[in-house]
Amino acid sequence: MVEATDMRSTTIRSKRKALTALLPYVVLQVKEGEHEMFDVFLRVIRSSERIGLMWFHMEPLLSALLDEKTPAVLKRVVILTSPYIPWWQFENGGQLIQLWEEASSAIPYTNDVGQSVVDTLLQIAYLGSPTIPASMWLRLNMRPDLPPICWGRYWGSDRPVFEMVRALKDIKTLTSYLLLVWSEWDFLICFDEMCASIREDFSGEEMGNHRKDLLRRLGDVQKELERGLGHIQQYKPELKEGNLRRRRDQYRRLEEILLEVDKETTNRPICESLIVNPS
Repeated sequence: MVEATDMRSTTIRSKRKALTALLPYVVLQVKEGEHEMFDVFLRVIRSSERIGLMWFHMEPLLSALLDEKTPAVLKRVVILTSPYIPWWQFENGGQLIQLWEEASSAIPYTNDVGQSVVDTLLQIAYLGSPTIPASMWLRLNMRPDLPPICWGRYWGSDRPVFEMVRALKDIKTLTSYLLLVWSEWDFLICFDEMCASIREDFSGEEMGNHRKDLLRRLGDVQKELERGLGHIQQYKPELKEGNLRRRRDQYRRLEEILLEVDKETTNRPICESLIVNPS
């Protein structure tokens, strides 16, 4: 289909109609137990680095594949392809997303499945339409390992998405969201809002375990950033030293705030005790 050396060129982006037309044949191959073509298909679309790569005229096929009676093996095709589907362009996008959520529960969980679900969910949230059911946000708690190139993670760190997650008032889901979007591969768009959230949402003794999870993640991210510009340029060749410095500054500051909140929480019982039992 495409040589490996050409995988990130504009060639793939310009072939979205052809790739969409090929999908029914790929589905037929999977139905007959042949998965090699689907593996190649995934390899091609994953290297396109484009949101909504597939053509929106695939809506009827997508509707058929997400039907309740469709075998799980074919629903898996949709789930793994979903980060490259233009959900926001469909006439019945809301209904299709509901079917997509049900389909993602009907197939065995793997890290690939988790990656695709989280990536797609964050993309849909960023693009703003259709409305996402609150139950779908629980999928963030799968906490899959996201790949270096992940547009859902990048755009998912923007303010509208962050505010959607925070509005759920579910600290476990908010923690999962932060663990997913904090990454050496991307800087954070709504950095200031995240700093404020740490102070407001993660203070208090009962939040100790969540703070530990977040601190552990920040430590891992900073270790990867310390590997230098060449490490990040493996997948982000356009990255400059200034961009890397910005990421280091952001994640270092988040760690500082978390440690401050943790220290304040630890010191609070001591201060309260001194007030109640003055010497």
